[in-house]
Amino acid sequence: MFGKKSAAVPENSSPITHVQTIPADFYGGVNPVVKFKKVEKEVVLESKPTLTESEKKMLDSSTAAGSGEPLHAVNIFTNRKFLFIFWPALFLVIVAGAGGYYYLQIRSQRSAQIPRGPQITVPTSTPQTTTPVVEVPDVTTSTADTQKPLAEAPIEFPSNLLGDTADLDKDGISDMAEALFGTDASKPDTDEDSYADGHEVFYLYNPAGKEPMRLVESGFVKEYQNPTFGYKLFYPNDWAVGAVDDSSRDVLFSTLTGENIEVRTFDLLPDQTFGDWFTRWAPNENFQNLKDFQTKFVEPGKSRADNLVYYFTDNNHVYVLVYHTTDSNAVNFRSVLVMMARSFRSVGHIPPEVIPAPSASDNFPDEMPPSMDSSS
Repeated sequence: MFGKKSAAVPENSSPITHVQTIPADFYGGVNPVVKFKKVEKEVVLESKPTLTESEKKMLDSSTAAGSGEPLHAVNIFTNRKFLFIFWPALFLVIVAGAGGYYYLQIRSQRSAQIPRGPQITVPTSTPQTTTPVVEVPDVTTSTADTQKPLAEAPIEFPSNLLGDTADLDKDGISDMAEALFGTDASKPDTDEDSYADGHEVFYLYNPAGKEPMRLVESGFVKEYQNPTFGYKLFYPNDWAVGAVDDSSRDVLFSTLTGENIEVRTFDLLPDQTFGDWFTRWAPNENFQNLKDFQTKFVEPGKSRADNLVYYFTDNNHVYVLVYHTTDSNAVNFRSVLVMMARSFRSVGHIPPEVIPAPSASDNFPDEMPPSMDSSS
């Protein structure tokens, strides 16, 4: 409004824009030179900071190889503690290796000096072979001398303190043995013939038969005859029989419970009495504890008071019947041993083959062993 008017701008013309550019000296990264009216001065755009000596050391340490890595090779080999341990250890390893090497060398040289025997090759198959001669050293004793033969083995006697197992009907036969003779464990007289079952077994009669019948005919017992010495006796049908030796000098009659009755034959020396033999073979037994015994076939013998050991003799032999129990302190089959002893017959006492009919003397309780006496 006031002053000069601006020049008129044509309607169709573009507006004029004034652009300021950077001087060409600033391109190329060089420091420009500013020219003033009178003085030229160089302007430094970038300048490096000045570091102190400690800062420079810290910078070198942080930028050095292995910085921050304790196990780096540079740090390990420059560590004084490591060097103090490493070099002595390396020295010991070298010394041990050298010592081992020389030891192996010396050992190989010594083994090379020891002469070796000839190499023996064993053929896989040879049509003809020769038995090498083996020299047996001369010894004064042999195994045959240390092992005693059966004829010299001691007798194993049962304890004198063994009792009997249960006998419910008190007939002289234990409940365990009742089945061996076919009797009833709850009845003392199974066949009701006025004779107790134990009494009839003692006299070798059938306790389960109504009529007088020999025990051997009942089917509950068998007769055994020794093949070498010829003696005979009865034993339960269910028991096993086995000879310990080839000559049947020692024979076992065994039951399934583990108990057994041993019949052993000994040679009786010329002019040797039974008392002499007893002192030799039964030193721990009491001769005064024996009593006279007689079989059903009128053969004399001796029995121990508890009826667990029996002895019979002839001109040449002594026969011993011994009861062997298990670890138990009770006897199941004492009546079986009594029956076997009552039926024993040696070669010189076999003639009576027929057992006489029962007589009044059969009822005498003094002929019965204490364990089988029906009156006790």
